[in-house]
Amino acid sequence: MKVALIKPPVTYADWYRRPVLGMAYIASYLRMHGFECAIFDAYYHGWTEPKLLARVEAYKPDVIGFSAMTHEVTMAAEIAEKLKKRLGVPVIVGGSHATAIPARTLEQFPVFDYGVCGEGERSLLEALRCLESQRPAELQAVKGIVFRDKGLVRVNDPAPLLTSEELDALPFPAFDEYYGDAGDALKGKEGCYVLMTTRGCPFNCAFCTRTMGKQVRRRSAEKVCLEMEQAIARYSAHTFDFYDDIMIYDNKESRGLLQMMIDRRLPERVRWCGVTRADLVKPDLMALAKRAGCFRLGIGVESGDDEILKAVGKGTTVAQVKEAVRTIKEAGIAVDAYFILGHPNETRETLRKTIRLSTQLKTDMIAVGLMVPYPGTRIFDMAQNGQCGYRLLSEDWSQYDKYGGRVLEVEGIPYADLAKWQRRAVINFYVKNFKVRDGARYFWKRRRAVGFLLKQRITSRLGRARAT
Repeated sequence: MKVALIKPPVTYADWYRRPVLGMAYIASYLRMHGFECAIFDAYYHGWTEPKLLARVEAYKPDVIGFSAMTHEVTMAAEIAEKLKKRLGVPVIVGGSHATAIPARTLEQFPVFDYGVCGEGERSLLEALRCLESQRPAELQAVKGIVFRDKGLVRVNDPAPLLTSEELDALPFPAFDEYYGDAGDALKGKEGCYVLMTTRGCPFNCAFCTRTMGKQVRRRSAEKVCLEMEQAIARYSAHTFDFYDDIMIYDNKESRGLLQMMIDRRLPERVRWCGVTRADLVKPDLMALAKRAGCFRLGIGVESGDDEILKAVGKGTTVAQVKEAVRTIKEAGIAVDAYFILGHPNETRETLRKTIRLSTQLKTDMIAVGLMVPYPGTRIFDMAQNGQCGYRLLSEDWSQYDKYGGRVLEVEGIPYADLAKWQRRAVINFYVKNFKVRDGARYFWKRRRAVGFLLKQRITSRLGRARAT
């Protein structure tokens, strides 16, 4: 059986292209169990929709699988319609959206025959075996899937999370589909090999879907270092980007991994970046990370107001953020800070605090997104019920994007004003920190997105003008 795994094309956010790690794991897992599998990642490769359709059609798959986040699911369904008409094969959807609202996803998009929820390796394999053997009745026993049965959508029990031992047993991701055997895609300055050391996040932020679950499962340090060494040998990898929700914890496992990187002399050959939390940053831990090859760390700051941080369950304070950024800088590691505007009961004063903090921290880069009520989050429930000052503007999933999507506003702060605060935050950061050259590079790299958002804004204004 031939399986095509598809990622839809990107609308505008083309500055941050990385492989879909989940799809690459699934491809290698299916291959290990005898299935032929190819990845068609239109986002990564920059393919237009016609080019994607032509490539998939030429492959002639027996089954098609889509990986789609919330803002991608509508486009995925539209592409699936066209492929289904041409090829007449079953279509499966996975990813964060289908995981959060599985029944609603299949009900809203009839083109999807099946859905896979959460970690997809085992659930998809078992579902494909049922389809290959033409025993669809056995789908009822496959955990972690949603399917159609006599016109009804049925959601099976969730599949158990893979254990740490099972994560170690997984084959390395099928990155030959991305990098090629010679690693040509990695040889440029910005080429990064992506990998994970853990799955799951134990924290409880109101805006996060936690698709991989709350329980943290950790690959062994030996397996992580082996993957890095093989990536160097096979793909000429020089930079690694750790995709963990949190890569560096203040615990013996994180410290053990960092020490093993040093012992195996990986910092002499490569560098890497990842994500941590403000309350996990310690001077000795950052010094160890630096020695292990870390050159950049990201921190989810979210807000400059302690009450907001408490309301969204972040579990950190502004004082902790300031101390963490100072500690990371002193270790010689660059810092990226991530913020969200539009928290529950956000006010203009709390917005000012956030923008002030984003400038005062003097990090190397910031990302400022607007709050999106992703399905499966507490923010989604608040928005649906009109709680905490929220007003839901759209249920068009294609709008559910932190950059440019018009979905949510807060009482007293219309969406247009939130978007202005978002632009102000970025401009203030580069101007007030005398990073004009960095700012120019930032906007040039995102010029396609800027053009798209300007066009979207003009179209929106014209639409409102016609309506009045």
